[in-house]
Amino acid sequence: MLMRHYLVRFEKFPIDKRSVRAGQNSPEVVTACRCINVGLFLSGSLRQDVAVSIAIGVPDDLIVISFLGKSLRRVSPEERSISFFLLKSIEKAQNLKIDDMFTMDNGIELIRASNEKILELWASEIIQVPSSNPERYILDTNLSADRIENKP
Repeated sequence: MLMRHYLVRFEKFPIDKRSVRAGQNSPEVVTACRCINVGLFLSGSLRQDVAVSIAIGVPDDLIVISFLGKSLRRVSPEERSISFFLLKSIEKAQNLKIDDMFTMDNGIELIRASNEKILELWASEIIQVPSSNPERYILDTNLSADRIENKP
């Protein structure tokens, strides 16, 4: 089965327990929650062939939180639920060393690595990276990490 993998990157990602509990998330958190919701959830079901990854940080030290439709458990499409899991994931990932990976008990995968290492790990996949432009950027498996080809 061909899997679609969407990657959304944030340099800063302001999130804390108080704002998550109050439902007053930062614009970055709201955007991430909506990307996960739209990418993964159907009416009453999950898309099994989709992964949505949220990358946070600078290119040399990224925390990547991947919501994989095929293995995700106990996550609902509500913003509060997703933001809670983002908060817990970030807390756990901050304790990882560079180039470490961890899978949480709900199926969320965490990676802490450089941009190059992440692209190397995902080399067998087609990664769709949304941008602020109306055009879509696709990283083809035949391209190196420094060659992203623009495909309309």
